[in-house]
Amino acid sequence: MRIQIKTIVDCLEMSNDDWEQFLNTQTGEIVSLSSGFSAEADEELAEEIENSDYYVRLPNQFDIHEWEIMESFSLEMPLKSIREQLLDSIHGQKAFRRFKVTLNRLGIAEDYYDYRTLAFYKIAENWCKENNIIYKI
Repeated sequence: MRIQIKTIVDCLEMSNDDWEQFLNTQTGEIVSLSSGFSAEADEELAEEIENSDYYVRLPNQFDIHEWEIMESFSLEMPLKSIREQLLDSIHGQKAFRRFKVTLNRLGIAEDYYDYRTLAFYKIAENWCKENNIIYKI
């Protein structure tokens, strides 16, 4: 079974605190499990995942380290003034929001999101390799 790497990247982009995502290595299906286990279906799925060797947890937002992606992008900016503005924006409260505002003000938001997508592809490829998942680009 081969999985499209873009499928993994799409899951990484949707990652949040509210659920964990798992790849069924037999079917290629990606399932999401709510962190609250509020529904009966979630309990059944949680039990299936726990009792099976076929499910592998996808990276979540804590594995992704998006702040590090923002910092890396900022450090790669060739103009010192832009680099400093971006680096200043990622420190303190509401760093993600300030970073986004700064990107938009500087007109480089699209550049960042392209950079972020490439970083997600690297994370997805590394995850596949670590978990012996065969993937297609």
